[in-house]
Amino acid sequence: MDKKIDKISKATMSRYPVYLKALRQMEHQGKEVFLSSELYLATGIQDTTIRRDFTYLAKDESLGQRGKGYDVKKLIEIFSNALGLNLVEPIIIVGVGNLGSAILKYNRWHYTVGQIVCGFDSDPNKEGELYGVKLYNINRLEDEFPKGCRIAILAISDDIQLTVDRLVALGIRGIVDFTHEHFTVPNDVDVKHVDVVVAIQELAIELSMKDQKN
Repeated sequence: MDKKIDKISKATMSRYPVYLKALRQMEHQGKEVFLSSELYLATGIQDTTIRRDFTYLAKDESLGQRGKGYDVKKLIEIFSNALGLNLVEPIIIVGVGNLGSAILKYNRWHYTVGQIVCGFDSDPNKEGELYGVKLYNINRLEDEFPKGCRIAILAISDDIQLTVDRLVALGIRGIVDFTHEHFTVPNDVDVKHVDVVVAIQELAIELSMKDQKN
């Protein structure tokens, strides 16, 4: 990664995926050029902050022209390179119950990174296809595991550690965890836990702290 990018603060880097998602939405809508004020409307991030964040990505040339704006495709490419994102990242989901089905139904993968290419579930009645995604029995995980897949979404309630071990053995390096159960992974595997209850608790605490200050 460029030395200039290495010096970017965590706060700025955390905003880059937000910009990238908004830009892919613009591209999907057929937009070719945008102003920082338009990106503000799409993200809620002040345009002064947007312009400052963009300066870290500019090398020899300016990223945009005053009054004309920024090129959508060019910025998507720059952000994707800066974040190391692959637009065709293959993702799998393990567990296609109510939550897993809802995730599959979420129709915005083309705005972010990659796409769910297949799913696995222990229920034999789930085999087939759902929302255009092929579904297999978990017993076929090793046989149907997509080549080059590094990311798995975990939405199961049984045999969690066993399933995680199988995924890691197949080459999974990142897990989005909806299980709310403890499991272990090697040091080179990253896990992002998604817990709505914890998020609500954190929000309630933050609101209470704000109330105490007022």
